[in-house]
This record gives sequence, C-alpha cells and structure tokens, in this order.
Amino acid sequence: MSPGAARAAAALAAALVAAGAPGPARADEVVRIAVTLGVAEVDLAGRDLAAEPLRDGATRASVAGGKARVRLRGDRLELDGTAVDAAGLSFTAAGPIRHGGRDLSGEVEVRRGPQGLDVIDVLPLEDYVAAVTGAEMPPSFPPEALKAQSVAARTFALGKKLEAREQALDYDLGATVLSQVYPGAGGVDPRARAAAAATRGEVLVSERRPIMAAFHSACGGRTESGLDALSREEPYLRSVQCGRCDAAPGVRWKLVLSPKELGEVAGLKGAATGARVVQWSASRRALRVEVQVGAEKVTLNGADLRRRLGYERLPSLAFTVERTRKGFVLSGQGKGHGAGLCQWGAAGRARRGEGYAAILARYYPGTELLRMY
Repeated sequence: MSPGAARAAAALAAALVAAGAPGPARADEVVRIAVTLGVAEVDLAGRDLAAEPLRDGATRASVAGGKARVRLRGDRLELDGTAVDAAGLSFTAAGPIRHGGRDLSGEVEVRRGPQGLDVIDVLPLEDYVAAVTGAEMPPSFPPEALKAQSVAARTFALGKKLEAREQALDYDLGATVLSQVYPGAGGVDPRARAAAAATRGEVLVSERRPIMAAFHSACGGRTESGLDALSREEPYLRSVQCGRCDAAPGVRWKLVLSPKELGEVAGLKGAATGARVVQWSASRRALRVEVQVGAEKVTLNGADLRRRLGYERLPSLAFTVERTRKGFVLSGQGKGHGAGLCQWGAAGRARRGEGYAAILARYYPGTELLRMY
C-alpha cells in the first residue's frame, strides 16, 4: 500500500471509530441484515438450533426438534408458547438457519421492532458480499465485472453500517432492492464467491468515507447523476459516457399506455388527451412529465411516474412520449435509475479487457480504491 493510500485508510478507520462502530473495517467485520420486519410470528429451523434471550447473563438453550416459533402476543414475547422476558432472542445453529424460504447464516436474531418482530441475519461481511454479488449480477458475467460488483456491494454495505451506527439502529441494511438484494447465505455461486475473495477488504472511498456505491442494470448509453436519479448530489455520482451496455436484454423498449390508464396514473378524471416531457436531465432522462385531460393538466415527477407504473414496467426514465392510434407510446432505453455502476456496461468493458479497478474508476470518478484488510 502506498503512503498516500495508507493515510487514507487510516483516516477511514478513524471515521469508523468516531461513528461508533466497534473499530476499523477488519477481516472479521460483520453486517446485520434485516430480512423480515414487523411481523407477529417467526418460524426458524436449523440443525442443533439453540436460543438465547438478548439480555445480560442469559443462558443458551437447545430448541426441541431444531425448530422454533417466536410470537408477539401484545407486549409478551413467546418462544414456542413460553414467555421470554427480553427484547429478543439470538439463535445459532450448526449450519444455515432456515427462515422465510431462504437459508440464512448460522446466527439470527429475532427482536422486538417498532411494528412487530424483526428478523436480523448476522454474518461476516465477506459472506454477505459474495451473496449480494451473485444476486445482483449474473454470475456468468466476466470475472472483472463481478469483482467490480463485489467492491461496490462491500462499499455500499460498509457505508450503510456507518449510518446505522450513527443512528443507533438494530440492523445495518435491508435485504431487498431498496438496499441490496440479499437472498440468504446459502447456495452462493462459486464465481461470485471468487470475486468477493479476490477483492477481499477493498472499498471505494471519498473524503475519508465509503462512497454511496449506487448501481443499476443498464444505463442505455450514459449514466445519470446522483442528484437527478437519487436526490444525492455526490461528486463521484456524475453522468458519464458508458456505451458498453448494448448487449443488455431489453435495453431498448416500448411501453404503450391507453389514454384511460395514463389519465388514472396521473390522478386525473378521464382519459388523457396529451402527454409530454417538460423537463429533461442532462443525460436526457425525464425529470417532469405533463399529462393533460381536456383543459386540465398535471405535472408529475419522473421518478413518481415510474413508481406508479411499476419499476419493471417502466424500466427507466430515458424515454420519449408519442401519441399514436394505439395510445401513448413511451420509447426508451436503459434499465434502472441510471446512477453509478452500469452492470451491463461493466460486463462490456470487462470483455474488452478492462480490469475491475478501471471499471470502477469509470463509473465512480474521483474515488479511491483502498484495501482495508
């Protein structure tokens, strides 16, 4: 590690400690993933499953038959029908713990949350990175693209862990696309695990902190700024030329909306008689869309329109609107919010011989790649 990189790593370590984290990022770093939130009942299963109340001096006890049911009845927490005087329970097993149709790690907590019971998977950061890499990017992608995804996933997780410590939360991240897709610790593709191992401990930083390492499927030619895509104005989340994601399936698409549906989506009474994009971002994505029904007009935020139609149905905001006999045709390109790493672009660049460090520098300009452990 160069003297400059060593100083930057030391500064990041100090930031982690100042934020209340147990110490600088290290080889045994763990993350806490909320896989279920706000339910009244939780079922768990695992070989040699054991439970321990989350309180000082508690004794760990085995669970009969390797299965457990935790319930919240009013204010009372129950384990298999027996009241437990604690904020929650910690479960361990000799192997994965099964919950909600997925295999979690061998350590799971069930805690009282604001809306009910929360299930939190506690696992090593590197195991989490491997699982996320295999879920967020096709494992068939070139190894250098998978490595870039692994660094992005690790960086995103470490940044969220910092935020969670600063806010005194019980968990660091969720398990859905709103955080990063975490399918569970079981069945990780060997190629994803190899990518995580090859980049072990590597993090992208800016101003002594892990960056907000946003990523998306395919930008369609040019990425979007963090401000326009995510309302996050970061110097490293700026619009950059990609031009390497044309191989992405469905990167060019059309969505036909009937006048009636478009009117309903806009919250107007009656069928839409007109629609147009009235404000574009610098990368030619729709920031504001005007919909008209007769003399009445309403202007929608582009991100809100996408949310109302569904993220899969309206893949991105890089579209134009045309009125035809079939209805209103949205012709677009790209998939996802468009900020940060373009996954299909990363694959395209890897196929042309670019390494993961160069790929990351392209999509997160001005950042520094550090090995923390």
